[in-house]
Amino acid sequence: MECVKIEEIVTPREARITLEPYFDELKQLFIEAGFDRIKQTTLRCSLDIHDTPRHFAGCLQDGTKIYASPQMIELPEDVVLGILAHELGHAVDFLYPAEFTIRDNTISRFPFDRNRLKGWKKRSEDTVEKTADLIAEAILGVPIGYRGPCHLQSLGYLGSRRPVGLR
Repeated sequence: MECVKIEEIVTPREARITLEPYFDELKQLFIEAGFDRIKQTTLRCSLDIHDTPRHFAGCLQDGTKIYASPQMIELPEDVVLGILAHELGHAVDFLYPAEFTIRDNTISRFPFDRNRLKGWKKRSEDTVEKTADLIAEAILGVPIGYRGPCHLQSLGYLGSRRPVGLR
């Protein structure tokens, strides 16, 4: 079975009305976990995001905006939650630079240290993606698995971890 691109059926404004309650609820959990800087992170919907069959959302590297594709509303709820949780994990990572370290598939947080910042900026794409998942999982207490032919994030899915090299 191959990954199929979902066609647009609603406007970005209509999609945002549907997606924002999920986003707001997840964001509140991140705030309650002590990540106050994420209060500035907002959700936007854009037709440009779904540029490949598995690309439904993205986070700006300053952590202030998460863009979602209107096509996301066609996905199952656990996938919508998984994708948004993953992107909020990116936002926390970007808003708290060089504070998270992965060891043995576990995320740890340390006080900001300027000496770690250089290494943080040079992380591989796989490390950046894994960090986002692990931050979200630690905050929510629920795993993010990857399922289906597109390997989409799914909140609470106990299937496979993010495949190395997945873009």
